[in-house]
Amino acid sequence: MGGLRIEKNSQSKFLPLLLLSLLVVVWGTTFPIEKIMLETLSPFSLNLFRFLIADAVMLIIFFPSIKRDFLSVWQSGLLLGITMGAGFVFQTWGLVYTTPAKSGFITSMYVVFAPILSFIFEKTKVSVHTILALIIATSGIYLTELSGRIFEMNFGDFLTFLCAVAFAFQVLLMTVLTKKHEGKEITLTFYQFLVITVFNLPFYIFSGHNDNWNLPDVIFILYMAIVASIIGIIIQAKYQKRIGTVSSSFIYAGEPVMATVFSVLILKSTFSQTEIIGFAMITFAAIWAQLFNFSSSRKEL
Repeated sequence: MGGLRIEKNSQSKFLPLLLLSLLVVVWGTTFPIEKIMLETLSPFSLNLFRFLIADAVMLIIFFPSIKRDFLSVWQSGLLLGITMGAGFVFQTWGLVYTTPAKSGFITSMYVVFAPILSFIFEKTKVSVHTILALIIATSGIYLTELSGRIFEMNFGDFLTFLCAVAFAFQVLLMTVLTKKHEGKEITLTFYQFLVITVFNLPFYIFSGHNDNWNLPDVIFILYMAIVASIIGIIIQAKYQKRIGTVSSSFIYAGEPVMATVFSVLILKSTFSQTEIIGFAMITFAAIWAQLFNFSSSRKEL
């Protein structure tokens, strides 16, 4: 019977690990796509229309579910939306005052902050292996984004730090609140997009933007709204809670690695030896953490 439980536990974790890993691949494609789009669109236009389209598509496809659960999950949906919306706003605002490299480094730190928040609020046990994996992942992110350069914080970096904290809380709340509202993940996802749209609307209205839409932009925005946002966040809402905040965070650490891979393929970007070492460290930390967590779950059974 013990062997049967171990096998079932392995199967129950395999699908979330697979889907969340595929999700990171999809999210990685959005980085070079956004870079292409920002040549003709403002950041707030991109964010606003991405999530406005996501809102509209979800209403069309999932209206019965959203109508049924709208009032019962509004508080949780609002919390998720505020954290995610704040993350996008702080990130975009911070980019006005800091470099893309520093923004990428600080934003990626949400994968380190999330396990810390899980330890504080979920009372998650943090093993020595997890701490070492976090240190390796942090070092890898630093080498990847800053290539070993000295880090000096300015106002834009502080805003981006708030972005990382907001995204870390979103990851934590995604685990906690989707467990609380089992089966209502679609409406929780809709709330997040709705709040992000409202967040970005005043920035879009009052900021200067001279958008020049073209056909590739339309295709890209539909991809980001439907695949990266709707499908992506529903997968996160349904499956992250099955493996927990800490394990999920290590998977999300692969996002800058995937962003780099697709930047090479799409934008023909090149990277230094230091950056490549950083990618390898992030990948190693993520695999190590997942193997150890899986091993621990087997021992518990």
